[in-house]
Order: sequence, then C-alpha cells, then structure tokens
Amino acid sequence: MFQHHVGFSRYVTYVAVLLLAACATKSQQIAPQATGGLTDVRAQAVALKQQLSRTTDAARKVSQSSATDLKNSLEILSSSLNSLNSTLAQGSYKVAVAQQEVRKYFDQWAQETNSMPSDLQQTSQERQAQAAVSFKSLRGSIDNVRTNTWPFINDLNAVDQYLRTDQTQAGIDAVSPRISRTLEVEPVIQRDLDQVIAQIDAIQSTGK
Repeated sequence: MFQHHVGFSRYVTYVAVLLLAACATKSQQIAPQATGGLTDVRAQAVALKQQLSRTTDAARKVSQSSATDLKNSLEILSSSLNSLNSTLAQGSYKVAVAQQEVRKYFDQWAQETNSMPSDLQQTSQERQAQAAVSFKSLRGSIDNVRTNTWPFINDLNAVDQYLRTDQTQAGIDAVSPRISRTLEVEPVIQRDLDQVIAQIDAIQSTGK
C-alpha cells in the first residue's frame, strides 16, 4: 500500500488523525480543530447502522414471502438497497471533507514545527508518530466496514435481480439460502460500525 517510509510518513502527517482511534489502552488527545469533521463521519456511521438494519429486515421478508406477496417485498428491498447505497456515498463524502480539514491542520502544524526549538520539534514528531499508531486501528475498522458492506449489497442486488425474473415459490426457495448466508455478515458490519463510533467518541472526548 505504501511504497516507502517517506511516503508513509507524509501520509500519516496529512491524514493520520482524520480517523484517530484509541490505542489499546489509551486515547490520543487531538486538537478540536482537527477533529470537528468527525462529527459528520460519526453521524453517517449511525445512519449506516440504521439503514443496514432496515435492509436486513427487507431481505429477510423476501425470503419469507409467498409468491403472491413477493412483488411488494421486492420493492421494499430495492428501496432499502438504494438508500443503503446513498448512505454509503454520503459517508464517503463526509470522510473526504474531514480529510481536507485534517490535511489543512497538519500542513499548518508541520510548517510551525520547522520553526520550533529542536526539543519541541522532537515532541511534535513524537505526537505525529502516536497519531499514526492510533490511526491504523480506526482506519482498519473503516476498511472492514467497506470490505464487508459492498459484498452484502452486491449479493442482495443479485437476489433482487433473480427474483424479478423468477417470481415463483420455487424461485424464492432457491435464493433463500443465499439470503441467509448474506445476512450472516450483517452483525459483523454492525460490530465494525460500533467500533468506528466508539473510536470517534474517544477522540472527541479527549479533545475537550
């Protein structure tokens, strides 16, 4: 992912604290002006949890439907999937905005560090190193959400597409095992979202 050490250092300087997480036992305190955008990121994580639950309920209803009420169940599933896609897109936008905010803050911090006495320069560099370690935890949680959510959506889209063609009880029975397997991932995504929310809460509480 990172080509060399210099590239990694610059990367974490710019964006490390965007999604700054608590370390295993201690949260890192970050200036509020660097973490304000995380409020919107957190809100989108909460919205994603809610929409994920609605989509799961809609998919489960499809698997339990009879052929006569399948059409209505599919419409609900399709609408839920569209909303889930929209929520993911909005979340990505909020993350990008927060990245810009953090990049600006850390650009300024890096410039000011260069004019500090050597001992304070070392302190500043150590703080950035701490931020880099903390970032890896939350970044991993966000990557896990993305990694698991897209297959979840794609599988349910495939089910929706199939049942648009085969709206029989045999068709429902054929895809029900696939729905069940897909829905097994939902608690995993919810767990990762809970982790993201908890980590953002830790950052913002220590920044006050």
